[in-house]
Parts: sequence; structure tokens; C-alpha cells
Amino acid sequence: MTDRLTKACEALRVPRGALLDALRELSWGPVSRPGPHSVQALYEQVLEAVGELPLDAVQPGDISAAMQVRIGVLDVHVPPPSDTLAQCIAHTVDDLGVGELGELARYALDQTGLTCGAATVACEREGGDHGALDRLAAEVLVDEIVERSPQAWGRSHADAVRAAMYRSLADLADTLLEVSESTPTPLDWADDHANHQQCASAHIHGVVRPVVIHRRETGVASDTAYRCHPTLQPPSPWGWRLEPGPGEPAPRGCGPYPSALAARHAAECAITALAAGRCRLGNERA
Repeated sequence: MTDRLTKACEALRVPRGALLDALRELSWGPVSRPGPHSVQALYEQVLEAVGELPLDAVQPGDISAAMQVRIGVLDVHVPPPSDTLAQCIAHTVDDLGVGELGELARYALDQTGLTCGAATVACEREGGDHGALDRLAAEVLVDEIVERSPQAWGRSHADAVRAAMYRSLADLADTLLEVSESTPTPLDWADDHANHQQCASAHIHGVVRPVVIHRRETGVASDTAYRCHPTLQPPSPWGWRLEPGPGEPAPRGCGPYPSALAARHAAECAITALAAGRCRLGNERA
């Protein structure tokens, strides 16, 4: 296992076999049930490619930016390593057959992701500017992808799934970059089932502060984005907060995050920064 993958596993405290699922939990994309081997293999292939990047070669966000440059959405300079990886992702997706694209549409993409891919295709096909007609064309294209078997797709349907996968895999790559370069402070979390939250204690400047992971009522897209995909589930919004210290009128916290794991990781990274004096926690209420 490469140094970057090792660091990501250490940061999230998961074994290598659970790293892919953990990274998915850190994003706002759908949490999918286990799909066919070909779907898992594609994601693992991307993880291994990102894992080969030196720790100082690229920054989180570079790969998504490079992918957007390649598909013509952005016109900016990107580091050569990120462009090379974006090209590798694009070539891998382009080589997939319609059956494999059908599996990805069912197991790896939600309707929001498909709509983004379809919008890219509709805009390119019509030479549009992402206006109302392009949005309507994208919605029709997504409905056809969901309702038809892959064997009945046309070129636009396949291209829409490919465009969605470019974005999804680039996002996964950037998530791995971010996690592998993070420095969380490991906390001993305990479940508080009665209050549907998780609790830990952190030492900050010599003071023990309770840290709480909790569900939030806002911050996630409507479940309608997942209505056509029974194998996908929308993420639940979570947040974290430091319990108030002396003279503090209310808890201070951050969020939303797509999962309890994402909120825990964000809290542990913030504790590191707070203890080192590199940041101050804002006054947003959880």
C-alpha cells in the first residue's frame, strides 16, 4: 500500500479494505449498496492511481479542476500531475462499454450526478449556455437513462453517464488527497443512543472540552434526487460542536456534513488546528 493510501487509512482509522466506503461517506454523494465487481474495481483503480502521487505534488481540488479543464468547463492552469491523472480517469471511463456504464448509472450515481452529466452533454450538443432549454433537455435525458435498458441507449445517454463519472471519480480523488494530507487528533468516541449523538473529550490549551457529533435538521438535498434509484440512499446531515466553556452562552459548532464519519473527521482536524492556535472556531450555532 502506498504512503498516501496508508496516511488516509490512518487518518480515518480504517483498514485498507474499508477505505473506499469511508471516502464515499465523506462526500455528499449517495451511499450505495455494494455493486458489481466492475463498479468497485473502477473506484479502486482510481484510488491506486491517486495513491501513487507524491504528497507534495498536488493539492485537494486540483484533480476536479483538471477534469473541468479537460471537458471545457474551466480555462485555468493546473499542475501537470493532476492533468495526467484527470486524463487517466477520462481514458478509463471512455473505455467502458454500455453494460458497464449501465451498472454505474444504477449503483454509483444518483439523479443529481446524472443530471450534471446530462447537462454537460446537452450544452455541448446544442451549443447552449446552460439555460432553460438545456436544463429541460438534461432532465429528459436523465429520465431516458433511468427508464431504458442500457442496450436501448443512444450516444447521448452513454456520454451523459461518462460525464457524470468524470466528476464523481475526480471528486473521489480529491477527497483522498484531502484526507491523506489531514492531521486529525484521534478522539475516543462513545455513542449516546438516547440523544442520537456521539461524544468525546478533547484537550485544548490545557482544558478538557466535550465534543459532540449530532444530527442536524437541514443541509441535505431533497430525497427526490434518489427517487429513481432504489439502491441509493441520500446522506443524513450531521454536525459537530464544542460544548460551552465558562462564560460561553451557547455551544459553538460546524456543519452540515454528510455522515457521522465526516463530522468526526472534521471535528478531529479542527481540534488539531485549535490546539495549535492555527484557527478559531466561528460562532455558528449547530
